[in-house]
Amino acid sequence: MNDQEVIRLAKSLVEAGIQLNALYEPIGCMFCLRPSDLAPFLKDRDLFFANECALDKADYVAWKRFIADGRPCMHTGARGGCKRSAKDSRGISPQEYARRRNEGTLLCSRHLSAHTR
Repeated sequence: MNDQEVIRLAKSLVEAGIQLNALYEPIGCMFCLRPSDLAPFLKDRDLFFANECALDKADYVAWKRFIADGRPCMHTGARGGCKRSAKDSRGISPQEYARRRNEGTLLCSRHLSAHTR
């Protein structure tokens, strides 16, 4: 099925009263897909949501991994990585994750206070 066929199918589903907005991603958003969104969504879901968040796919996938791994502190010391959660990271958006990662502030409270001194 090519992109045009997918778009035609999506349009016919919408015209038949079937909603395409039952798509939920852990970013906390419900998306109302237009028929033209269906093909990109089906081809690469992560890229689709990354574009919706105005991020590149690598940042979006890194955010998903950060959330799935329990929001770990990014400090790595002589004994390895810190086991605590990053401070103020509960419910963090993909955009906030990328900003804080680039700033180096995805740290637990202990390492964050040492970082800001």
